[in-house]
Amino acid sequence: MDRTKRLAGCLVHNGTVVNPRDIIRALETIETLTYTQIVDGEQIASGRATLVKIMAEPGSSTVLVNGCLFLNVLSFRYLTFETAEDDTCAFELVGDGMTLELVPVDEEDENTATTNPRAVRLLEGDAFDAESYVVLEDDDDEDGR
Repeated sequence: MDRTKRLAGCLVHNGTVVNPRDIIRALETIETLTYTQIVDGEQIASGRATLVKIMAEPGSSTVLVNGCLFLNVLSFRYLTFETAEDDTCAFELVGDGMTLELVPVDEEDENTATTNPRAVRLLEGDAFDAESYVVLEDDDDEDGR
């Protein structure tokens, strides 16, 4: 009788993960990024964004709008990552006929505030549920106080 315990994988610098929890952990290392969307081998979109939220929710889509990426790992089959000689890591999220390439950008080298002022961390704490909504209030009172 073999009592050898089955070990979990160990990936260092390069690898492929399929478990949504592993994908989330890998992507939590990114904040500002450049992205390239490739559909059926053709580049469809590219640009720069801030990773605002990572989720694993069956009823939600991955959405990139106004320089903010709301990424649902369930939109993809797997994630591959590769570390270059300069220690930068590039990610590829692969779905059915679509790949989303993400490359972290060092914010110290780039001034995000001037290139994309809307790309900020919107949801640092708990996420809102589907029944919640947000009302933005002006700092100034309507009566001028």
